[in-house]
Amino acid sequence: MPRLISETDMAIVCIFEETEGEPYEGKVAVAEVILNRTKEKYESDGTVTGTVLHKMQFSGMNSDAVNRIRSFCIDDSNPIVQDCMKAWVAAQVGSDLTHGCVQYYNPKTSSPSWAEGATVLAEIGHHRFVKLK
Repeated sequence: MPRLISETDMAIVCIFEETEGEPYEGKVAVAEVILNRTKEKYESDGTVTGTVLHKMQFSGMNSDAVNRIRSFCIDDSNPIVQDCMKAWVAAQVGSDLTHGCVQYYNPKTSSPSWAEGATVLAEIGHHRFVKLK
């Protein structure tokens, strides 16, 4: 069934929200997490849309996120958006910067209880990509 907003567009918006100030590798890593969650149905219904909109999973997509609506007006000529688009493609063709992670967090802005005791598999930009025990 066709969607008004494609799965690719939903992924790019989420990547943009989560990584606007991150390096390109951080954008690829978040794209990988979206794909890993979708594939494993981890906090997901198995679709990209169902993954990125799952309650309280991607902060930029939460209903109380300050810039959430702004992201649906992003311009694909913006260099940051172009990097997000490239990152989505890179993750789809098989990058593995996160070593299969489905969780990440920014230790400068949060210290989630679920991350206690987690194994950090990658640190990219401001994010730690972790494997839960």
